[in-house]
Order: sequence, then C-alpha cells, then structure tokens
Amino acid sequence: MQEIAYLNLESGFVGAVSAEGFERFSERHYAALKPKPLTSADAEGLKASPDRDVVLGLSKGLPGPDEIAFSAKALAANRKVYLHWPAENAVEVVTTERLLSFRRHHRVVNLFRMWAGLRLDIANWKMRASHAARRLSSGLRARAVPVGRALLTPAAPVPDAARFGFLKLEGDRYKVEGRGLYFRLDYWAKLKGGGSYGHTCYQVKALNKASSEPMHCILASHYALLDDFGVHQIVVPAKTGLADEFSLVDNGEAYAGVVEEMLKLYKPQFVFERLVLGSAVVARACRRAGVPYIAEFNGSELTMSKVFGGREMNNAATLQAIEKEAFDLADIISVVSEPVKDAVVALGVPASKILVNPNGVDLDSYHPLPSAERSALRAELGFSPDDVVLGFCGTFGGWHGIEVLAEALPEICRARPNARFLLIGDGGFKHLVTEAVDREDLSAQVKDMGLVAQTEAARLLAACDIFLSPHSKNMGDKPFFGSPTKLFEYMAYGAGIVCSDLVQLGEVMRPAAMLKDRGGAIREDARSVLIEPASAQALVEASLWLIDDPALRARLGRNAMKAAAEYYTWDAHVQSLWRFALGEELGGYHKDRGQL
Repeated sequence: MQEIAYLNLESGFVGAVSAEGFERFSERHYAALKPKPLTSADAEGLKASPDRDVVLGLSKGLPGPDEIAFSAKALAANRKVYLHWPAENAVEVVTTERLLSFRRHHRVVNLFRMWAGLRLDIANWKMRASHAARRLSSGLRARAVPVGRALLTPAAPVPDAARFGFLKLEGDRYKVEGRGLYFRLDYWAKLKGGGSYGHTCYQVKALNKASSEPMHCILASHYALLDDFGVHQIVVPAKTGLADEFSLVDNGEAYAGVVEEMLKLYKPQFVFERLVLGSAVVARACRRAGVPYIAEFNGSELTMSKVFGGREMNNAATLQAIEKEAFDLADIISVVSEPVKDAVVALGVPASKILVNPNGVDLDSYHPLPSAERSALRAELGFSPDDVVLGFCGTFGGWHGIEVLAEALPEICRARPNARFLLIGDGGFKHLVTEAVDREDLSAQVKDMGLVAQTEAARLLAACDIFLSPHSKNMGDKPFFGSPTKLFEYMAYGAGIVCSDLVQLGEVMRPAAMLKDRGGAIREDARSVLIEPASAQALVEASLWLIDDPALRARLGRNAMKAAAEYYTWDAHVQSLWRFALGEELGGYHKDRGQL
C-alpha cells in the first residue's frame, strides 16, 4: 500500500498515512487521517530533504514560517504537500499560489502582538477619529492627523451630477474636460500580466482616451504596458513588503501624504481608484480636497481569504470598517458584477450609487489576424491547416475550472486526433493539466506557452478556433462574483466559445446554444455553447460538437465578436461610468448591453 509521509514540525511527530484518496484532492477537503509513527532515521531524512509527498500536521491556525519554508522546499523538489488540521479533519492542498498567500498573511503570533499593542480595533478607530476632531478644532492642519470617517460627511446616496460638470458630450460620447488621476496602491502585487494587469492597463487607456488632458497613474509598481500606451505613471515606494493585516493598514496610512500632494500638484477633475484592502487614504484625501472620487471594487479580499484561504482574516471587522469608510466617501462605486454589488449593499451602502460595470476588451489589442498572418502564426506554433485549436488563457486558479479542463482534455484529444490545445498562463492548479498531458502522452496535441507578456498572449490567441471558459465554482456560500477578462477577450476573435453557465458568464454569453439543441434549431444570434458548470463530460461534448461543426462555431464567433464590439469594449465600460455619473438611465447592464 502506498503511503505519504506525515510530519508535525511543532510536536516533532513524524509518521505516514495511506495515500488512498489523495489523488482526488484539489483544494480543501475533509478527511480523517490516522498517521502511524516512523523511525527517527526516517524523520531526520525527511526533514533534511523531502523525497516524497508529505502531509504537514497543524495543531491549530495557519502554517507558520517553519511549515512555509518546509513546503517551499518540498514543492521545489516536485513533491506534493498537504496541510492537515486533525481537530477539524480538514486537508488542504498546498500550491505555490497558496504559499504566496501564506507569506502575505500568515505571521500569526507577531500579527496578534502588533495588533494588540497598537490597539487597532473598531473602538480605537472611533477614538482616533474623535481625537483628530479635537485637534482639528484647535486649528491643526487636517492632513497632520489620521482622519476617520466620523470627521467626513459621506457622499450623497446617489451620484450628484453637478459634481461631474467636467463631462462634456461630443457626438454620442462623453469626454472629460481636464485630467483625471488613477490610483492603484496594492504594493504587494507585482503584476507583469494576467487579467487584473490587463484590466488596469486597458481601462486606463480608455479613461485617457476620453479625457482632454493625459491621465496620470499613481501606482505601487510599474506597468510596462502603460508605457506602450504613452500613459504617465508614478510609482510610489511602499513602507514595507509585508502584507499582513497590520502592514496593509500601516502602509496605507503611510501613503496619505503622497496622495494629498498628488491632488495638489495635478488638480484632477476626478480620481478613480482600484480599491485595495486596508486603505481609505485616497477617499479621505478626495473628500477634503472636494474632488469627485470613484471607487472600483472587484470583490472582497476578506471573502476570498475565508473561502480559499480557509480562515477569516485577523481583525477582519477593522479591515471591513476601513473598506466601508471608502464606500461611504465615494461618489460612485463601480463593481464588476451583481454579486459584488449585493455584497456592498449588504454593508449598508446605498444601491443607487453602485454601478455594475462588467469588464471588457481592448479591440486594438485583441482581434482576428488577416488570413495569411494567422496561417503563419499557426505554422509557427506547429499547427496544420486541418488542426482545430482549442485555447485556454488564464492564471489556472482554483475557481477557473482547471480540474474540469484537466479531466476533459485527454478525452477530447483521444476522440479527435485533429484536436490541438493552446495553453497560455500559469498558476497553482496548472499541474493538474500538465500531469494529465504527461500521463496520457499527449504532448504532441498540446502546446503549452506558459506565462507570456500581455501583448504576446493577445497575438497567440488569434491562432485558436475554439475557446474554453470552464469556470466551475461559486465562492463558498457566495455566488461566483468574477467578471473574467478572458471571456471578453475570447469574444473579440470571432471563434467558437464553450462557457460555463455560471452567473455573469452565462448572462454575457446569452443568447446561447445548449447541448440539448444538438441536431435541432439553434438561434441565429447565439453567441456560445453554454454548459453545466463543473461537468467535464459537458465540456467534452460541447468541444467535440464545435470541432465537428465549423459552420456553427463560425456563426457563434461572429455573434460574440459583434456583441463584444457593441457592448463590451473598455471604451463602452468608461462611457457607462460617465452616463451613470450624470444620472442617465442605463436600464441595468443586461438590458443595456443587448441581453434578452
């Protein structure tokens, strides 16, 4: 019987457990493990150099520095690592992505000490705000103290169109007379590509296009793609590289002076911030300066930590209070989906000042290639004219349906020898796909490009005939709140799309064909084939359907590309923002963007 090593670094216990069932684990699971002891010689050898898969036992809480270091060493040796909480009968798969999260958020003992020592809790925030009020009344400068929301009048429950008088209609489009500032201060995220990176760059490009003076970006790290767009960016250094709960707040406060100086220097007509956890300094500065403030919120990091990190953040109530302060001070809150709006409303924020504005696509970057260029690209990648190329581009995260893709890919390849896969990106669950490819000896049918630059990914996607979006999971007990940029980018190429019928994905990709429609009438305006989420069999059947029916995938592709151009460009995204600011009736994004 195969066994997996079991190690508790805190107690020193070293043992082994049966490997049965571990092959099915992908994220967090419930399992009652009964490790048997190993000899001391085995123990010392395992600690020195992990030579097999290992389970790390935890008495409570989250892994500490020793467990994190051991996990990194084991993963580097291509071993699988699992965490086990005996009291909960819980087992969690450790990936490089999870390790990064642990390093950011798991300094548990020191964290508690710092928070206890600095008394950063809800009551103390109110006390500090009250103290600041007394100092202000004594004539001290407002920026010299940490001002809390008790000192600031919240924005109106609906956008005040008078505050957006800088918007002028030119033809059928609004344009900013003057300059805006864009803030993104997530100092711990050094992005070089991916959906979040593209979101910022293409959104800023669209905001810049709709302004009479150049947008300026104040960022915590450099975005090379913004240089390509000719957008001026200012990178401000962080106080720390840590991203535990204390550091998030402490570093956010440290940015306060920089933010106020930027407002004084550039005198923007408006400020747009991609909101980051633990900081309301931009919102406060805008309120003091009288500058309209737009907060973009793409989903709760607190929820993500609880659902995918397996725990609630320490002092989550304080972090939530800071987030709520920014919401209260915002003139407009722009969110990417209805579930995100619902989460903000649940905090007591008026729904009337929240705009649901899905992500989009930049058609200058994502578009079909002329026939000769496309043929040359496919030849460059090793694809023949008879091959049907199925593409997936993303971060291979736990909610992207990677386990479904890994299960379906071998079946598709076996059933259709002319099927080829083009994989772009990397992430914590990429190994599920690569292991399936190696196990089934499918390397001849799979081209794995790994991580590439944003512009290169856009070029490579033009080689595909079919795109797959197999997102499969909701966020614990919350509905899936994402608005995947990849989906809108897929739509821009005029190729067939197979997509999970999951919240916004299904809404955007309707009208659609369904598997039950095979052999029958399909709507002329259908955009995709929608499938049941988390079903590998449905992904296989839909993929084979489109492989065998080039006329259908061409029709779906044309309709999807038309919808992308009419409703889902970043330019349309920005225009929706300005129309909402001026109180124009949008009719809800489904109706507004052509949904039936």
